[in-house]
Amino acid sequence: MTSQTDSFSSPMVDIPGFHFSRAFFERPGGLRLHYVDEGQGATVLMVHGNPTWSFFWRRLISGLAPKYRCLAPDHMGMGLSSRPSKSDYSFRLADRVADLAALVEHVNPDGPVHLVVHDWGGPIGLGWAVEHPERVASITIMNTGTRIPPDYRLPLRLALFKRLAPLGSLLAVRGNLFAWGTSVFGVVKPLSEEARQGFLLPYQDASQRLAIGRFVEDIPLAPDHPSYDYLADIDRKAARLISEKPATLVWGLRDFVFNRTVYLDWSQRYPQASSLVLPEAGHYLMEDEPLRVTEHVRSFIDHWSNK
Repeated sequence: MTSQTDSFSSPMVDIPGFHFSRAFFERPGGLRLHYVDEGQGATVLMVHGNPTWSFFWRRLISGLAPKYRCLAPDHMGMGLSSRPSKSDYSFRLADRVADLAALVEHVNPDGPVHLVVHDWGGPIGLGWAVEHPERVASITIMNTGTRIPPDYRLPLRLALFKRLAPLGSLLAVRGNLFAWGTSVFGVVKPLSEEARQGFLLPYQDASQRLAIGRFVEDIPLAPDHPSYDYLADIDRKAARLISEKPATLVWGLRDFVFNRTVYLDWSQRYPQASSLVLPEAGHYLMEDEPLRVTEHVRSFIDHWSNK
């Protein structure tokens, strides 16, 4: 890192399994948003969560790019995007949605978009979608949430970071335990060394991990949280959008955060959505079951692209 607002120090470094066309989009303050832009055809917009980056989508991009244009941005402060300081960027859900909306307007202002979301990419991607319903061709929802189900209990591993805010931030940013821990506990099948290094590559030192800690801080568990009302509004508007659009749920049931309870909440609220349930996949379902997920998503998008 050369400064807090520069991009990852070697943005074009060779990353095994991640050989895609990369580009940068400038945001206010000289901050640069990195995104993968691969393939041609109808646009598939893939929105990652925390603590991942566009590397999470590499297998889905490879499976779709021969037929579709795959756009996979890195959220600000993550992946190969700029590393703003707290004074340069507020790291709230609304900022993430604004970044995504600006990027889509810049790279793909017209035509339908097939939205694919995971983890915190769910609220971010759906935050864009509910304001642009005419642009949404289909929605693929993977292990995410836009509300807390009534019978849900925050898992201890996440509660450690969330409830004990100063200690949690210290562990996530200084100790890198959030990114490292998710690479271990977020999968059922242990990651290969190549995959583990890919997930952790952009987060080698504390100066590169601020956004990870801020994402955890931005989880709105109570009404007095700055992002609580905005997320609730996204959830209300998404209820209509998902009911009206082709939607599919793709779920790793051994996710320790977005678990079976969260999946059942989604499936009960949106019974018209198709599902691919993966009993032996965890939070990083694209690592545990890449072929099954890719085949399902490709078939789903193929079907609705031909309508």
